[in-house]
Amino acid sequence: MQVTYSQNDKSFGIAFYNVDNLYDTLPSPSHNDKAYTPHGSMGWSRERYRRKIANITQVIDSMSMPVVALYGVENEQVVRDIVRLSNNDYAYLHKNSSDSNGLDFALLYQGDRFFPNKITPWQGALCIEGEVGLSPLTIIISHGCKSLGVLLNNKTKEQDSNIIILGSVGKLNFKKLGLHNTLRDAERQGRGNRIVQSKWKMQDYIVTNIEAAQHSDVYVRGWMIDSSGKPKACYKDGKYIGGYSSWLPIFIYFDKIFAH
Repeated sequence: MQVTYSQNDKSFGIAFYNVDNLYDTLPSPSHNDKAYTPHGSMGWSRERYRRKIANITQVIDSMSMPVVALYGVENEQVVRDIVRLSNNDYAYLHKNSSDSNGLDFALLYQGDRFFPNKITPWQGALCIEGEVGLSPLTIIISHGCKSLGVLLNNKTKEQDSNIIILGSVGKLNFKKLGLHNTLRDAERQGRGNRIVQSKWKMQDYIVTNIEAAQHSDVYVRGWMIDSSGKPKACYKDGKYIGGYSSWLPIFIYFDKIFAH
């Protein structure tokens, strides 16, 4: 599905993108990223790094969303390089994760659309609380978070809470927490954001308690797909092909600013 998000005072949109091992080229003292260095097995040169930054930024700019959540960036410098190249006027939030692979979360946001005021790092997740217009919004970015239910139990008890969870959510019981999976229909129709065993599979989700009119789907354009019909990744079968990510972005936008 192709989507053009038209920004106005009465709407709001957010996307999630697993950018798939976006390391810089420098060896890290805290985790093993040797493969993604110039002399490592992936041959990760400065030129290849710059090309991937440009490719990921191309996808982000084409979505034109006021807020974009990311997973798979190695550090803050990587996020800075994306923001610097983007045609959108994004501010950003970044926090180091505890993943052994050294990959982190980040949030790109237009400062006149989303106003963050509290950040809570969590095991396998990042929670950002803020406001959209006069409405409170909690954004949770998750990647294999095993204690997501604990975090949500605290947040869903808060009065007037608007919550959006993006990413891989494990075996989270949506209904028990008063949440719904906005990509359910897309998944039932056979769409997904990654190819697994030659089939499209939804590996990331958008889950929310917001009932306002909304549209949610996988984001894809022709240039993001290779000749075999799969997401055009940076590497294929260990060979560098200079693409984007093995994952496609997912998105949600609301026709009107939500409020309880």
